[in-house]
Amino acid sequence: MDIQAFIDKRKELGLSQKELSNGICTQATLSKFENNGKIPSLKILIKLCNRLGLSLDSIIGVNDSSSKKVAKEMSQAEFNLIIQEYDDAWAIINKIDPDILNNDKNLLMQYYYLRGYLNVLDDGDLFDAVFDFNRILSELDTRGETIFTFLSFVGMGMVYAKQGDDSKSEYYFSKVFNNIYTMSIDDVSKIWRYINIIFYSAIYYSEKQDLETANALLNYGVKVCAENHVTYYIARIYAQLAMNENRVNGNNGKVQDYIDKALVFSEFNGNKKEIEVIKRWVKANNL
Repeated sequence: MDIQAFIDKRKELGLSQKELSNGICTQATLSKFENNGKIPSLKILIKLCNRLGLSLDSIIGVNDSSSKKVAKEMSQAEFNLIIQEYDDAWAIINKIDPDILNNDKNLLMQYYYLRGYLNVLDDGDLFDAVFDFNRILSELDTRGETIFTFLSFVGMGMVYAKQGDDSKSEYYFSKVFNNIYTMSIDDVSKIWRYINIIFYSAIYYSEKQDLETANALLNYGVKVCAENHVTYYIARIYAQLAMNENRVNGNNGKVQDYIDKALVFSEFNGNKKEIEVIKRWVKANNL
């Protein structure tokens, strides 16, 4: 039983024992597990692991240490993607041989989704990005049964938006928008990815000057973050809300409130890149 891996994941996600145990078990039960190794019922342990985005075999009876290592590395790369540390994410992804992931379809889809997003967001090769997303859509999740399909739709939409192809970008984002409020989210890793979908869809509609749609998505993103105690995207959401409000009404108290919240959450999460983005935008707009 690798209890330390369980504790490390809880702390990485910024969850207190009270927050993690809420609705699953008592805080005392969780404390006894973490501090004394007293294992709760299997049903409770599974629910706690799901909330952390951990598989049960990642803390119990793991035999495939190499697979576990790659999974941990890709989780770190995904976190780096969220906080815009693209160089660090690339350093991890470039060391992974996708051939060793062939026995784990979820890990393989995670690999292609991350590589595709990095190419799009870090001014990489858009043809490679299309290839990566198509691997998911046409080979690995042909029935659209996982969240990776929707992540790929967003990725394809971003590719075509960068190329100035409005009809194709709108095609992919509309496929996401029609399903965004009904996706099934049952663990923390999917919540991160779900908020990713909400955020980049909102960015797309912001850039298209459809601020009503963009702000609806951004405010929904705030709600999802708050309800699930996930803070890593919320700074970027508030920053975009500030930008959208400024476009419509100029500098006002609402803009300043959004900026203040964005900076607070960026500081809280140690997201230096977002702090730099916010400060550059504030200076450029004389706020």
